[in-house]
Amino acid sequence: MSVKHTLLALLYQHPMHGYELGKQLNLAVNAEWDVKPGQIASTLNRLSSANLINFEIAEGDEAPDRKVYHLTAEGLAELQAWYLTPEVRDYRLGDIFYVKLVLSLIGGPVPPEQVLMTQRRELYRQLHKVTEMRRDATHRGELPWTLLLDSAIMHLEADLRWIEMCEVRLPDLKKYSPPKPEPKARGRPRKIAQDLVSSGDD
Repeated sequence: MSVKHTLLALLYQHPMHGYELGKQLNLAVNAEWDVKPGQIASTLNRLSSANLINFEIAEGDEAPDRKVYHLTAEGLAELQAWYLTPEVRDYRLGDIFYVKLVLSLIGGPVPPEQVLMTQRRELYRQLHKVTEMRRDATHRGELPWTLLLDSAIMHLEADLRWIEMCEVRLPDLKKYSPPKPEPKARGRPRKIAQDLVSSGDD
């Protein structure tokens, strides 16, 4: 996730100081996204240097003076461009599990049946966990968080269906043999100058 644009989006709501931004980020997004206070502080410094935000010093009687940040015109333009930029999700083309499965098919210390079974067991564990989280979120009426969990559940279910498809087609998958690399020519290549001399002698 983009901490930079998330902070800009929160500051669009109203000016805030760094501590308030950290609290509001967790309350608004409510996802498993652990953003440390130091990361927020460093991001605010970069945004300020880029003239995307500015700040004023707020004096307090009890608390120390704090910087209260607000969007600049450049920051607003950056935020609008971010909202209007489509996101392309990663559909795991060539992820680690795919590589692991292919290598087990062409000869590994663990058979592909066991690799698939191990992955399926983990997917079911994750699915159970996310389903419980969704049930709790539904009881609390947290619709945005519920929709994110629905997305996670659908992706996990799709991965499980893919595992089942691999298991059904395992006899054919075991016949897979990757192409061999072309053999590298041995010896030094002939120099162009020598070829020209040889041609002249003819």
